[in-house]
Amino acid sequence: MVHRPPDSRLLSTLLSKEKDYSKQLDTLLDASNASLNSVVAYASASPPAHSSLLLNIVEFLARIDDATRNQYARGVEEWRRSMEELKELEEQVARVVRDREIL
Repeated sequence: MVHRPPDSRLLSTLLSKEKDYSKQLDTLLDASNASLNSVVAYASASPPAHSSLLLNIVEFLARIDDATRNQYARGVEEWRRSMEELKELEEQVARVVRDREIL
């Protein structure tokens, strides 16, 4: 197996795309929150039977939004730890290759 030196452009692109995705997800969740607020306003003007149902739906959707945001944050944290481990492994391989060339 041939070891190539790390290419910082690949990591930069990966980080850039992850940042873009994160911004888009935040935008989506913010829009969702605004929509839920509109449904709450509509529910307050609805008859009590409909209002209760709409508020239950809003609560359910808000929980989904929160779970999505929290799960993504945990996923990103795990991904960062994996990237740190990968970096350490690459450094170890680079040292082994360098030592091998010296010998």
